Formats: sequence, structure tokens, C-alpha cells
Amino acid sequence: MNRLCLILTVLLTLSTPAWCQSNSYLDAVYQVYDNASETDPLEVLKNSIKDQFEIEIADDPDVNRWSEDWLNAVKAVLTALPANFRSATRMIYLEPSNIDFEHKYNGFGEQYGIVQMGYGSMFPSVVYGRKFKATYGRQPTSAEKIARFKYILARCMTYSFIQQNPDVFKSYGQTVVYGEYPTKVYGPGAELNMVVLPGKTPLMIDLAFAVGEYCAAPANLQTKSQARFDFVKNHVMGGAAIAGWGYKPIDDTATATTDPGNNPGEVEIPGTRPPPDIPDGDYLPLVTEVDVGTSAASVPAEQKVAPDLLKSAIVELFEVLPKFFSTCTEAIAYIPTTDTETAFSSEGYVFVTQNSWFMTSFVELDDTSRGKRFKEILLREMALRFLYFHPEVTQKWKDTFDKEQSSFDAYVDIQQAVVGYYAASAWLKQLNIQRYNFVKTEIMQGKEF
Repeated sequence: MNRLCLILTVLLTLSTPAWCQSNSYLDAVYQVYDNASETDPLEVLKNSIKDQFEIEIADDPDVNRWSEDWLNAVKAVLTALPANFRSATRMIYLEPSNIDFEHKYNGFGEQYGIVQMGYGSMFPSVVYGRKFKATYGRQPTSAEKIARFKYILARCMTYSFIQQNPDVFKSYGQTVVYGEYPTKVYGPGAELNMVVLPGKTPLMIDLAFAVGEYCAAPANLQTKSQARFDFVKNHVMGGAAIAGWGYKPIDDTATATTDPGNNPGEVEIPGTRPPPDIPDGDYLPLVTEVDVGTSAASVPAEQKVAPDLLKSAIVELFEVLPKFFSTCTEAIAYIPTTDTETAFSSEGYVFVTQNSWFMTSFVELDDTSRGKRFKEILLREMALRFLYFHPEVTQKWKDTFDKEQSSFDAYVDIQQAVVGYYAASAWLKQLNIQRYNFVKTEIMQGKEF
């Protein structure tokens, strides 16, 4: 209801200007700010990690900085991991957000190998604390929280490894029985929705959890699943054994306490009206800007209107998309506010915020890379608009890939497949040809990129 009210308010304030078409990706896409002194001990430690492992360690000093304890934990993890595994990671970035997610991995385009650690990786949720106490009769110590952080970091680095080694992942699917191993996250962002990776499946999450436990609590993993232990040792770690990091797994059955954050709430119900008519000739939705008044007070003046390159990116994307898909997005509005995510949508409307172009985390993107990233964000929301008008596609997806999948998880699954189909088509085709063919046939009507 709140989202609907917002949409109605926004639509009342829309103006309708006529928008017309108007270096490669840096390894350090989240570059370290240069305002720190070379003698700053944190910068010295970050630089030593980069020199030793060729992995950038970055943060936003104006919001969240790495502490010495957490940087030492990062260094300990990288020291323990074999070079072949860690070489798939290019950067470990501390997200400038206090939202309690543990980590994110976005492998689209040239953003591969960039691990984003969230606030929740260092400061566990209340629900996790309750589960820990139910298992061990006390709260975790500081050392145990650091051990948990190490476990989460190794788990997230696994997605970089999977993306660089798809054949290993395929072999994993032939070796283990998915569903017999706990992959529960106790924070407001379920891992299922934190990993944005072309063709991502729950089996990827399964492997990531197994790698994390192999490193952090190997005896536990061996007890739970010898098959997983042997696969990680032989195919991921190259035979290297890791003694463990003192991580104490919690017992999911110890208490009935659940994590409300893993319940995404109500899913938008597809509309009763049919999809919009597909016009002859080119198609471009209504594109406009929204005046949010005092909500944009903290936004710099140059970010209060959509930049020309953002407008051009919209036109470029719609030029190549099939109208069967693109006409389901009837309007796109730019909202200059920092109090929402990069984009959201409802019914036939997509709302992109200034975060979709000027996100604080992205400090040194060139224009081409920023445009690619924006197109992926926009395409993600456009996929939801398509599913809003074509609920039969969601049902066919479930029937094809997972009959027990919730509508919410099906939406996320399809969104990521659509963005992967556009932005990483060769990789999606290699890793998950079934999803590639589904998007090609049912959504893009044969159009390939």
C-alpha cells in the first residue's frame, strides 16, 4: 500500500520533457579514496595486502572504514587460501551501508571478481545471536565474530571462483545431492537475493557454503557431508587442507526462532489488464523527472536532474530490446533522492534514483562503464514489468526449473537470467544453457545479444 501511494504521488508530480538520444572498466572499480595519508596505518595495511595478494582492499572513508581487526582478518583469510582460488577475486570492498546484509557479489559485465562485504558480515543480526545462544548457551565472543567474518568472506569469494571456473561448478552438480546441506542466512537479506550472477542457482549457494565451512570449520563439513568436503578439497582448493578458523556453526533446529528478514513479504500481484499494445515502428516509453522537494535536499545540484548520458543509455537499450519485452515498461521516471535503492518499479512504471547513476560506491567509473551498469539496473526492473503483464511466463519458469519455487524467488531468478542474457550472454550460455534458451524463447522472442 505504501508503494502504491508513492507511485500515485509520483505520477501526480510528473512533468514530461521530450528526451531524445543524445578506457575500459577499471580493475579498481571501487577505488580507494586518495584523501588518506600514506602513513595512515590502515592504508599501509591495505597496501600491503594489495602488494602481497594483488587484491584491492577498498572502503568509503566518509561512511564506513575498515578497522585494523577486520583488515587483519582479511589478510589471514587470503594467506590461508590457495593462490588459484583467491586469484578469481580482484577486490574486497566494504559497502558504505549499515544495512545488515552479509555480502554481495555482482558478476555482470566487467564487475567480476569484486566482493562486497556488508555490515552484517562483521556485526551479526539479533536473530543470529539468538540462534547462537540456543546452540551454545551464550553469545558469540569477539574472536568468534571475527571467525564468522572469515567464513563469510571465503563464502563470498567462492562466487568469483565459480564465475571463472564454470566447469568446476558443473562437476559439483554431478557430485553432491542438493538440498541435504543447510544454507541459511540469519540477516535481513537472504543469500538467495544477495548474489547477482549470470545463471545463478541454489546449487551455487550450496557450493559457497561448503567452501566457507571447509575453510572455517572443516571437521564440521566432513561430518555433515564427506562428498562436499572431498569435492572442495580436490576441485576448489587444489588439494590444500585448511586447519580451520575457529568458526562455530549454529544449529538451525536449536530454536523455532526465524529470521523475518528472509521473508520478502507480499509479492506484487500481476495486473488484470492485458499487456500494452505493441506499436508499429520504434518504441520508447514516457521518460520524465520527478520533483521530490525536500527529500532531495542533501543531493548535490548536479544530481537533481538526470544526466544526458543516462538518457542516452535508456534510448540505446530500447533500440535493441524486442518490443514484446520493452513495451511492458510504460514509463521511466528519474527521482533525485538517496533514501531508496538504485531503482524500483510497480505496474508499468520504473523509477530510477540518483543512486542508479551516482552511487557512492562507484567512484571512478568511466562513462561507458557507468552506462553499462545503469542498463543492467534498468533491465532488472524492466524484467519485473514484463512479468507483471505476463504471469504465464513466471508459471512456466517454475514448471521448468523448480515447481516449489515461490513467486518472489522466481522473479529474482528470472531477473538475473534476463540481465545475464543481455550483459553476459556467452557466460550464461556456457553455464546454464537451459535458462539461456528459456529467456531467448519466452522473453526475448529469439533476439540475442
